[in-house]
Amino acid sequence: MGYSIKQLFIICISLYLLTGCSLFQRPTVIEPPLAGSVREQQLIAMQNYTLQATIGIKTQQDNVTGNLTWQQQDTKQYQARLSNFLGISLFALQQKPYSSELTIKGETYQAVDADTLLLQLTGWSMPLADMPLWLRGLPGNNSTDVVYDNFGRVTRFNLIDSSGVLWQLEYQSFFADALALPKRLRLTSSDTQIKVVIRSWQ
Repeated sequence: MGYSIKQLFIICISLYLLTGCSLFQRPTVIEPPLAGSVREQQLIAMQNYTLQATIGIKTQQDNVTGNLTWQQQDTKQYQARLSNFLGISLFALQQKPYSSELTIKGETYQAVDADTLLLQLTGWSMPLADMPLWLRGLPGNNSTDVVYDNFGRVTRFNLIDSSGVLWQLEYQSFFADALALPKRLRLTSSDTQIKVVIRSWQ
């Protein structure tokens, strides 16, 4: 069965449109990270942000997986909520300049130190005091053995949280932009392993 010139023209145009879409897609732009000192200064100045992440916490007694929303308001105030994949809140934490407030199963508890409060109520800990720093890729004042890569990004360090637990923190990947914010990280203590996969920064 033959085709008329008009039919062949329509077929050619259709094939061009189908294949042309991929030709005109903009490639993903990968920016090289800023120089180490410049990047660090910008990360330190980053005081207000919100991130969404998936987090997995594994201990000898428990295994918790959920979605983490972290809202940082300044260096001393933040709100954090961990919920399961059904949207049910596992805990909500509000850190104020001089106190911590943790809500679990509808009950709210207050203390000066968030690390110790979380350990007492859940049976597992997390280095919360320095979390606003290490989420951004910055080691805290209690960090040791800090390792950098060729771009000046921190890739791992040790830290001791306020309850005395020693943690090893490792950055496994970063977002492909000039600020190179952390994307995947892992924290390990003697009895706990925490994996964080950050989906977005705002």
